[in-house]
Amino acid sequence: MQLLNLFPRFSTAPPLHGVGSGVAVSHDEASPPKYWLFVLLLFFVLSAGYYFFIFNRTLVELELETDTRTILQVFWPDKHGNYSERKSAQLLIKPGVSRYAISVTNVFHLDRLRLDPSENKAATITIRLITLQQSGFPLYQVQSPADFATRLRVIAGVKSMTPLPEGGVSMAVHKGDSQVELSLPKMERHVPWFDEFEHELGILFLAVGCYLLTRLFFNQLNFIPVLATFVLALILVMATLSAYNTHPDENMHIASAGYYKDHFLPPRVGDPAITHTYSAYGVSRLHSGEIYYLIVGKYLHFIEPLHLEQYSAQRLFNVLLFLVLVLYAFGKADFRFFLLSLLISPQIWYVFSYCNSEALSVCLCLFAAYQLATERSTLNTLLRDELKKYGWFASLWLGLLLGLLLFQKQNFYFLYVFFFLYFLWRIRVAPPVWSKRTLARFTAIVLIGGLFFTVVKVTDAWINDFKKSELILAAREQYAQPIYKPNTPLNEKHFYLQMRDRGKTFKQFIELDRWGEKSFRSAFGVYGFTQYAASFAYYDYVRVVGLLLLLTLAVSLVWRGGLPGLTLLGLATGCTLFFLGGMIWHAWTVDFQAQGRYSLPLLPMFAILYYHCSRIVIKPVFHSLVLLLFLLSVYNFVVIGLCEIGKVVL
Repeated sequence: MQLLNLFPRFSTAPPLHGVGSGVAVSHDEASPPKYWLFVLLLFFVLSAGYYFFIFNRTLVELELETDTRTILQVFWPDKHGNYSERKSAQLLIKPGVSRYAISVTNVFHLDRLRLDPSENKAATITIRLITLQQSGFPLYQVQSPADFATRLRVIAGVKSMTPLPEGGVSMAVHKGDSQVELSLPKMERHVPWFDEFEHELGILFLAVGCYLLTRLFFNQLNFIPVLATFVLALILVMATLSAYNTHPDENMHIASAGYYKDHFLPPRVGDPAITHTYSAYGVSRLHSGEIYYLIVGKYLHFIEPLHLEQYSAQRLFNVLLFLVLVLYAFGKADFRFFLLSLLISPQIWYVFSYCNSEALSVCLCLFAAYQLATERSTLNTLLRDELKKYGWFASLWLGLLLGLLLFQKQNFYFLYVFFFLYFLWRIRVAPPVWSKRTLARFTAIVLIGGLFFTVVKVTDAWINDFKKSELILAAREQYAQPIYKPNTPLNEKHFYLQMRDRGKTFKQFIELDRWGEKSFRSAFGVYGFTQYAASFAYYDYVRVVGLLLLLTLAVSLVWRGGLPGLTLLGLATGCTLFFLGGMIWHAWTVDFQAQGRYSLPLLPMFAILYYHCSRIVIKPVFHSLVLLLFLLSVYNFVVIGLCEIGKVVL
């Protein structure tokens, strides 16, 4: 049944991908393409970007030295002369790097800027040169001793500021809020109209070139597995070159998977043989209920004749998972819609490059999303009663997939809520053929998955005398460090635990502790134990491009998706807010943990939206934004991740 026959009032739009009769109706077939509109839109977007991010911004360049890794912040006053966090920009400075650049507002209509040299850290910082430049204004520099003496003054938090004979000043900064003020001269702007005409003409040619390039490059979905193959190479390099335990909790993952190399049944909580698997929190991954460690343990036993280092072998497992995704996308064109979701962030690639359980969860959930969404998947073919042969075999492996999904990290259970509601949505817009055979096979899938889950859970509970929760609490008390023990008084625990109970308001939690900002950055390229990160400008660019990408999907569904598109968008938005709300509540009330990798369950939701929206989305705009995010991700993974991570010593 055609989707639009279910909702005849919305018959002017082409059907959403994957919920009609399966007939391929592209956007180009549905309505004549207006290429000039795309070029015009791209021209206006690029022009606006040029005006706001280049023409009307001042580039502040600093030549400085610091003995402490810290954050330098630049503030500019509002119209009332007051400084605030909303009118500021941040810069990460560290020993060994002397040249920095940061983009701020148009400062030449202001009379001063405020520099906070160090964020809550004692440091010695030597500033040798400050340069301000902007289109239409003469270059302004603070370099000589006289310049620094007349232009720079201490406001607070600076123990001493010593002029240097060769130029510049050396500041000894207190631990706390350090502030100095830079006075600015009045300057007039002179912008030749012909120069700006050249810029706009260049932007127009760039818009036309970008459009033609995207038309050629993105005409088919073949570009997705090709780009993913390049990503696979980067992942392999990271897995090979990075040193042991330079990644989050890698030693705990390795120890837990190593247990299953010679065991099949889960261990009893508190077993002395697994003491080495307990973390500083007094928790072992072996008690998490995740199937990853059993699978990897048996994999290690299988490849034992290769005599690989255990950490290298476990990393190779996650690399192989990504290889499976790439190969499957080469063979199944519809799966490329889902693989695209892995190209938008280097943090996803990082997860596949070291030992952790999230990589398997992402892999399984993408396959599950593919089975739920696509017309030609085994599940939907079975529900249409078109799978005449091997139907019971298909029910068996789909049931095993369902069972495996139930043994993943707990944050992925939020995704399963979306899967369930999405399945109901599909039944409504494209009803399956509910014959006796279809019902029997569908019931078999549910029963097999449920039986698999029940047998494993009951076995684990039996091993722990059906009091696993009490044993885990006792183990935490025994193995955790004092600041993480459950019975430690609240005022003696780690300051990131139970922040709400400590009196931290939600506003302080968001604005001062910056959980949202830290989580966002660690979702788009932070490495090691979060100590290797890109510049703040990088994350600002990613934020803008990512929001435009989501906006493109949302507008497409609202504009051309009809009632099915609106309901699907509402479903995804509601589940996303529910998921983020759960993360925020846990961080505020239990453990801060601003880890962007915890948001990985959002990827299959994004993939399903893109799959259904692919026929109605404005392809040149959407694909250009995807390519831009991909290029930003490659830059981050190579320049920050691969360059700064600790390397294997040969």
